[in-house]
Amino acid sequence: MSVSTPTAAASAAAAAPAQAAPATGYPFGSRLNKYVAGIKPSQSDATMDAMLTKHYDAWKAANVVRADSVVAGGYAVQFSNRQFLTVSEGMGYGMLLTVVFHGHDPEAQKIFDGLLAVVRARPAYGLAARDASAKYLMDWRLNADGSSGGEGWNAMDGDQDIAMALLMAHRQWGSSGKWNYLEEGKATVNAMKFFNMNEDGSTRGLPSPTNNRTSDYMIGHFRAYKAATGDALWDRAVDKAYELLNRMQTVYSPSAGLMPDFVMNTNSAAPQPSTGYIGDGNDKEGYYWWNACRNPWRFSSDFVLSGDTRFGQVTGKMIDFFNRSSGGDPTNIGTGYALDGTKLTSGNSAAYNGPICAGACVDARFQGFLDAMWGWNAKNLTTGYYDCEIQLLSLVVASGNWWTPFQ
Repeated sequence: MSVSTPTAAASAAAAAPAQAAPATGYPFGSRLNKYVAGIKPSQSDATMDAMLTKHYDAWKAANVVRADSVVAGGYAVQFSNRQFLTVSEGMGYGMLLTVVFHGHDPEAQKIFDGLLAVVRARPAYGLAARDASAKYLMDWRLNADGSSGGEGWNAMDGDQDIAMALLMAHRQWGSSGKWNYLEEGKATVNAMKFFNMNEDGSTRGLPSPTNNRTSDYMIGHFRAYKAATGDALWDRAVDKAYELLNRMQTVYSPSAGLMPDFVMNTNSAAPQPSTGYIGDGNDKEGYYWWNACRNPWRFSSDFVLSGDTRFGQVTGKMIDFFNRSSGGDPTNIGTGYALDGTKLTSGNSAAYNGPICAGACVDARFQGFLDAMWGWNAKNLTTGYYDCEIQLLSLVVASGNWWTPFQ
């Protein structure tokens, strides 16, 4: 398959910083900006929105907790292991969800601001000696009593979603209130540039600058960071992500189009899947496992808004495999795959099937599979941490309710 270049619309969108957002307000269900590419499930908008708002309410009731031990008026997204209060990943998911569901949830901004207050109250202090901008990154894990549980390190995926949510909050509520969301977002973006990015556009969310995680390739986020700051680094991040993903698919997973959780030696001419124990400390880092399972959602959420055919193709290769190998039946999709397509574990998880549903939106040839994936998710909604947030955000994308801060 030939490699396509970004569409003219995508290139134009990334050409200059957008310091001012469009008119304030993007209430849930309004679909103010129509997708430029892709398809949606064969459901009415009203039917999808009714299910999503019910799911959001259940998520909020089960997972959003007070965090006054950290800061008065604070909120947190409760981590699954109750030894810990939260992780920055969960805080980012919570901020994305509350900013998107404003218009349905009258408490959305209150919860968002409470989450942000906790984020800012627990900075990545272990990085502060290197640069003062570390205060705009979050300590990646908090103990049950609200104290530091992450030794002052940041997690790039959490901070990326926090930054994106702040830029979205600028569009949703403006930046003239209690928080200047735009400036807070830009400060987080610039701090990630210093601590988590290489000049060639590759991410380094790990201590090693030459290893990274494919689920940190948040293409749509990168475009929003470029629009907010005008920094060409984020254009390079988009291109570098495609380069690495294309290599993982064509060299290491030609039959399945999968990619590993972690990539090694990104500074070399031959990056490769992790051989294990460089990131999460397990032997499955070179597999399509509990990090990479998010990728179809991350990539499709960009494609439907940018029309960049590179990421439509990357996502389409994965969805072709899942559709083919499952016979179009969501119950046949496993949890974890070797890059050759071998299923590691049977049984279904919303953390896998939610993103696959979003991924199936990239091409009309997947309409039947998309409808099947939507149906499975609608019947198997969960409120458990990680699975729930990923499933809900994926279905937001599939339903046409995702948007970008500077559109």
